[in-house]
Order: sequence, then structure tokens, then C-alpha cells
Amino acid sequence: MITTEAKIQTFEEVFTKLKGMLHLSDEVMIRLNNKFFESVSLTLTQLNEAVATTDYETIEMLAHSIKGSAGSLCYAEISDITETLEKHAHAKEDYAYQERYDELLEEFKRVQECYSLWKEKKGF
Repeated sequence: MITTEAKIQTFEEVFTKLKGMLHLSDEVMIRLNNKFFESVSLTLTQLNEAVATTDYETIEMLAHSIKGSAGSLCYAEISDITETLEKHAHAKEDYAYQERYDELLEEFKRVQECYSLWKEKKGF
């Protein structure tokens, strides 16, 4: 089991790396992350509905949207999962969409928890 401190440290590393690459302040980075978690939460709800009905076009569109946002913030695992969903939906392939969605949701919650713990520790 990963400790709370390890979760905070993991997020700190990603945050610091991205902040340095983009030359942005903590405040701007926090606003970007807050917006990411807010918008992706809503998008995940829509994606779940699309997966339930095997709506390939909507799966592709929503997965692409999440992939881009996650990639921009260095959330590689989220980006990788959504890239896979997007690729299979684009090809209209029979695929384990629900299982991948479940993995995506789990990873999103994990990253969100790390972010929340990090913000709390930093006093943001």
C-alpha cells in the first residue's frame, strides 16, 4: 500500500517538473489542475454513458479530450488509457471498453487523491 507521504511526493515531482517546463506560477498550475479535475469528472460521467451504449463516436471524442488534457499535465497513465480507448473506438472494434473505463476511473481517482493531499499539505 502506498503511504500518504509517498502520494504527496509523487504529485510534488510531477507538479515541479511541469511547472518548470511551462514556467508557470504555483497559482496558475493549481488553477489548471483544479479545472482539469472538475472538467474530467464531468467528462468521465459522459464517457461511462457512451461506454454503456457502445457509442463509438462519443467514446472516441471524449477519450481524445481527456487524453489531451491529461497529457498536457503529465498524467501519463490517464493519457495512455484514454489513447487506447480512443484508438479502439475510432476503429469501431469490439473491445473491453468497460474494463478500460474502470481502470481509467480508478487512475483518475488516485491522481485526484494525490493532488488533494498535496494541496492540503502545501496549504493551498
